[in-house]
Amino acid sequence: MAFTESQLQAQLDPANTLRTIVIETFQPLLGGTITEVYAIGVVAPYAGRSRWVQVAQSNTPAQAATIIQNKLRE
Repeated sequence: MAFTESQLQAQLDPANTLRTIVIETFQPLLGGTITEVYAIGVVAPYAGRSRWVQVAQSNTPAQAATIIQNKLRE
């Protein structure tokens, strides 16, 4: 099941404050099977961290959000 940028942002910031994790870039790759995301952490435990993360489009928005959150914690 493919997810959109807005679905993913809603999972990363359910209150829509743009103060937890912000998606700066959402870029489909490999014919849309992989999406590359540049995510910026705003508050702890993500504050001051940013990463390029590749996420398979076969993930749900919640799974993709968890992958991004885990990468920002590294």
